[in-house]
Amino acid sequence: MSESAFAAIQRRQIELTVGELLLTDDFYIRQGIVERLRHLIAHADPNLDLSLLSEVARDELRELDLLPE
Repeated sequence: MSESAFAAIQRRQIELTVGELLLTDDFYIRQGIVERLRHLIAHADPNLDLSLLSEVARDELRELDLLPE
C-alpha cells in the first residue's frame, strides 16, 4: 500500500520535529519535543511509511524507543 499525501505530510512533520530535537540541548525543551514526537507517531495515518524517514531520524527515534528496532 502506498503512502497517502497526508501520510507524506506527517512524515515530513516528524522529520522536522526530529531536526528541532537535534538542535537543542535543554533537557526540558527536549522532553517536550519527545512528547510531541510520541504524539505524532501514535496518531499518524496508518499509511505512514516510517522506513521512508531519513537515516538520522530513524536512528534518533530508535534511540528514544519511539521506533521499533
